[in-house]
Amino acid sequence: MSKILMVYFSQGGTTAHIAELIAIGLRSSGHKVELCNLKDGPPQSLEGYDLLGIGTPAYYFRPSFNITDYINSLPHLDGLPAFVFVLYGTYLGETGNDIRRALSLKGAKEIGYFKSLGADFYQAYLKEGYLFSAIHPTTNELTQAREFGINIDRIIGGEKYIRPEFDPQPSIMYRLERFFINDWLVTEVYSRLFSINRKKCTTCHLCMSECPAENIAANKAGYPVWERHCLFCLSCEMNCPQEAITSIISWPIFHPVIRYNVTHALQDTELDYVKVKHIKGITIRE
Repeated sequence: MSKILMVYFSQGGTTAHIAELIAIGLRSSGHKVELCNLKDGPPQSLEGYDLLGIGTPAYYFRPSFNITDYINSLPHLDGLPAFVFVLYGTYLGETGNDIRRALSLKGAKEIGYFKSLGADFYQAYLKEGYLFSAIHPTTNELTQAREFGINIDRIIGGEKYIRPEFDPQPSIMYRLERFFINDWLVTEVYSRLFSINRKKCTTCHLCMSECPAENIAANKAGYPVWERHCLFCLSCEMNCPQEAITSIISWPIFHPVIRYNVTHALQDTELDYVKVKHIKGITIRE
């Protein structure tokens, strides 16, 4: 039986749940599966593993930056079998395509690709009053995740893998958004533009404990300071119980873009949503 490493990033727990279900499917056939959430740090090496799985939520129509960095850090994989799984709240964009291409360039042999909707807890949409894909992953999607793991076992055993086509490119508007929220701009520009309202901030440090990249530290006065390995997940802004944190996404200049995304998603009959109020770090479904 194979020794399998699954490396993923999960912030709120949904991607981790999907990873565990895939692992259950694989373990049902006797494979040894180890799970590694990059939120807790990367694995030491790939030595001794027969198969690699990579999973991520879609962030701005691409993989999370830490997943991309992890893949780029890998040595040449010399035909190591690999599979990919992704979660997305509205539109997948190039998320799955990016990982599949990156693994191929590293010399991996693709043997599986799984994607599922997941509730879109994105600060900008919540502030507009909407939680998209609120009921996802559904029971059926969770079952499919487990079956995906079982199917990977069949492919390991010799069943032919029919490689799915790449996902279609998003519209020009989403491609522009993806372009303007890239790793370099986030690191060198946007991460410097988080602001803190000192009249509201109680220095509770929740933003620091919630940051999945450990990107926020306290200054001498106890107020948060953003460093330079931000994922731009906006967890700090979204969870602040005093609404003391703002990012560039809250600037008026970006509001037309957010409204475009929300309006487009609302008109998409394939997406579900619920109305919400997001107040002082808490999302309340109406």
